[in-house]
Amino acid sequence: MRLLKIKGWFIALYVLIHPAFAIALEQTELMYRDLTLLTSPEFAGRGEFTAEPNLSAQFIYSRLNDMGYLPEFQPFDFKVGWAGSQQGHNVFAKLTCQQIVCQKALIITAHYDHLGDSGSSYYPGANDNASGVVALLYLAERLKPLSVNRDVIFVATDAEEKGLHGAHAFAKSKHTDNAELNINLDMLAVRPDKPLYLFASQGAALNKLIPTHTPVQFKYTESTKRLARWTNETHTDWLRASDHYAFYKQGLTFLYVGMGSDPHHHTRKDTLEKIDYTAFTQAVYSVSALVLEIVTTP
Repeated sequence: MRLLKIKGWFIALYVLIHPAFAIALEQTELMYRDLTLLTSPEFAGRGEFTAEPNLSAQFIYSRLNDMGYLPEFQPFDFKVGWAGSQQGHNVFAKLTCQQIVCQKALIITAHYDHLGDSGSSYYPGANDNASGVVALLYLAERLKPLSVNRDVIFVATDAEEKGLHGAHAFAKSKHTDNAELNINLDMLAVRPDKPLYLFASQGAALNKLIPTHTPVQFKYTESTKRLARWTNETHTDWLRASDHYAFYKQGLTFLYVGMGSDPHHHTRKDTLEKIDYTAFTQAVYSVSALVLEIVTTP
């Protein structure tokens, strides 16, 4: 394992004494590797739509497969313009509940597509939404060895930027027949000392499940207008702003998790260098604590 270059001799000694620290450090480096790859020129802004799963979809599939899941692609068609169409590919995998009594399934989503490239430059989409995909992959690995109280379906959706098409395709599929909750991860690259916003369906009352002692503070609401005020995005309809809307349309309870507004949103400046990596990892660990509360509470 390559150690981070922070007082290397001390970390090497600490790892020998505390194996749990070594695991945490390895996970942190793995998240950074995933984030680097997803925002690299090779992935070209994750905006390619082809008959076969693109490089981004194949990468996510490979990562889930390496964890011991049996991932699948879900191809879908969506309209472009008046008469055109394109094909996208969701990537999903299921962690099966093995308890005697199982609650209804949880679907965790993060869209992996972004704006692609134009000419010699591309849109890296580090915060939007490589950050959410990295968190989803972390959660898949974190939950894999656990005995969860419900099926957990991890879905990396495609064509969110084109109109939430991947989420609509999955929400309407048989895979949601026994589901009751969608957690949607979109833009988790918080700034230091800033909260993560939790926006839920009206009447969901999910605030009782929010852990209190997490590295990043959570702010919970069931009002799109309140979230718009908190984020200074007064013209944004947060209900329809991301993939959770597709599951809401199918009658599922949703919980959107994100940092809110980002001045680099949908620009070429949404790069890896703009992310405070310490704050981001703290956000991922905080989301993990929230999800663990949901999937382990009797």
